[in-house]
Amino acid sequence: MSKKGLLDKTTRTSLMIGVIICLSIAILFCIIRIAVRPKEVAEDNNFYLPKKEQISEEELELQIEKQREEVKIEIVNRARIIEDNVNVRSGPGTDYDRLGSAYKGFDYEVLSTDNSEWVKIKYDDKAAYIFAEYVEIVPMVLNDMGEYEEYVDMNNTESTDTSPTDDTSADTNTDDAEQKDDN
Repeated sequence: MSKKGLLDKTTRTSLMIGVIICLSIAILFCIIRIAVRPKEVAEDNNFYLPKKEQISEEELELQIEKQREEVKIEIVNRARIIEDNVNVRSGPGTDYDRLGSAYKGFDYEVLSTDNSEWVKIKYDDKAAYIFAEYVEIVPMVLNDMGEYEEYVDMNNTESTDTSPTDDTSADTNTDDAEQKDDN
């Protein structure tokens, strides 16, 4: 009996084909990698990749402003009570029924500020009125937790008066006096 090699002829042939396929794939991978990599440019003995497109500061500001416009923030006016124990009324005047009291520091949803003396608010899920002198209108937004927080306009550096009252007249009318006495 003659000694044969460790592998027979068909096994060696199959093994050689497998090696050739693996080498071919490796070579093809290297060629593709070289072909698609960015071209390096020599300048002053320093290699660098091509510069990306640079945009002007004005164009950058326009892009930022466009993104701000795409982000919709719903600003809601809230009536913040600035006096203690303020009467809440069913209509815009002291002759309307008293629905309850509002307390200093509490905020209510503003439904309307059409009347310069009274602010229409949402009180116990109903429309109600508070004398405008006793509230401060505060713009607010809902945060991620569903709570209201004051809105700060980062674009507006001027301070604006958000109070719905008109301070041009120094005299007090009878409705003002009745409301103050009424509380």
